[in-house]
Amino acid sequence: MRLRSSDISARTLGDETIVLSLPSSRYFSITGVGTRVFELLQRDVTLDELVGTITEEYDVDADSARRDIELFLDRLRDAELLH
Repeated sequence: MRLRSSDISARTLGDETIVLSLPSSRYFSITGVGTRVFELLQRDVTLDELVGTITEEYDVDADSARRDIELFLDRLRDAELLH
C-alpha cells in the first residue's frame, strides 16, 4: 500500500503533518507516530513493514502498534488517500 501522492499535498511542521486531499479539498492533521507512518507510506510498504519499523523506532509492542496502525490506515482509506 502507498499514499495517492498525486492526489495529496502535505507539509510537516514540527511533529504535525497537514494533509490536503486535492480531489475532496479536505484537510487532515496528523501528529505523533502517525506522522512517521505517513512518511513511510510515501513508498510501497506492507503492514508488517510498518509495524516492524514503528516497533524498532518507538517504545511500543507489536500488537499495540499493529492495532493503532490498522486504525490509522482505515482512516486514510476512508479519506481515499491510499492506493
